[in-house]
Amino acid sequence: MRDVAVKAKAKLGKLPGDDLYNELIHESDLDRKIGLLKTHYSFLEDTNSKKDVEFKLFKNFYQELKSLDFFLEGIESEFFKEYFAIYEIYLIQEVIQCIMNNTLEKNILNLRENPFSKDLNIDIDMSLEEFIDGLKDSKYYRTLLPFINENMDRESLIFLSSNALMKFYFRDLLKLAKKFKAKERVLIEDFIGELINLSNFEMLYRLKKFFELNDSEIFNYLIEGGKGYNAKRLKELSNLPIDEFLDYLNESKYKDIFDNAWYSHIRVNRKKMKLFKDEIVKERSTVLYVISAMSIIDTNIDNMISMLEVDGSFTLSEKYELVIVR
Repeated sequence: MRDVAVKAKAKLGKLPGDDLYNELIHESDLDRKIGLLKTHYSFLEDTNSKKDVEFKLFKNFYQELKSLDFFLEGIESEFFKEYFAIYEIYLIQEVIQCIMNNTLEKNILNLRENPFSKDLNIDIDMSLEEFIDGLKDSKYYRTLLPFINENMDRESLIFLSSNALMKFYFRDLLKLAKKFKAKERVLIEDFIGELINLSNFEMLYRLKKFFELNDSEIFNYLIEGGKGYNAKRLKELSNLPIDEFLDYLNESKYKDIFDNAWYSHIRVNRKKMKLFKDEIVKERSTVLYVISAMSIIDTNIDNMISMLEVDGSFTLSEKYELVIVR
């Protein structure tokens, strides 16, 4: 195992054990839950609010990413950075949503504090055009440029710009995968392809269940490059009524993901967790190992934030359902 993978494995070893999760799940008082987290994370020592806990956990995650990337070079470093550029995209999506909903002033401090915001120009009274113009030197500019002059309503613009960014993200990852040597290239393409499948299935489910769209419109929102799902198969799935689509999934390894709309996103993330854990166990690719390790650590943060957000109105079984197994 290469040094960088050893360092990633060491970071996994610092994750809290089941005892802490059980204590968080059984505790309803927010202050006591924060106190439990302080016993495991020394950098939370002077933190007393849920917002600050969330910020410090994510900032620490960002620093951990940087510390691993220091040991990567060439295409591995490029791919690692691009994979975790998803957080830049999430931030851009959030800024666009704030601009369109007139909530930028309310949220600007949180946006600027995000460690992935260093290359973004975010001003209180900026328009969407000004924000996108500020991205001229970034890789996202060409993807977002068409939305400056689009004559569409607020919700459509938010959704379509977000969808365009996600398509760009996965296309870029697949393009970078081609630069690896043949054997590792296949592993990386399969890994990203599985993530694309889960993203597409979640999109199909939401569009079919909650929106009135024709089949061709649904197909246009899907991402090509999924493992085993070319454009023809995606089009076939787009044409299925929702009940037939769910029947199709339930005959595959993706069964039961969408049995409950409330938990569907959590179950998608559990499938991703299995993907990450498999890479950790198999150790077939260094870059996939470190990506998977950091993704597991990120999921751990999401778990803890979820535990801070739930209160006594949730049953124990509902709280356990929110925790994505590690």
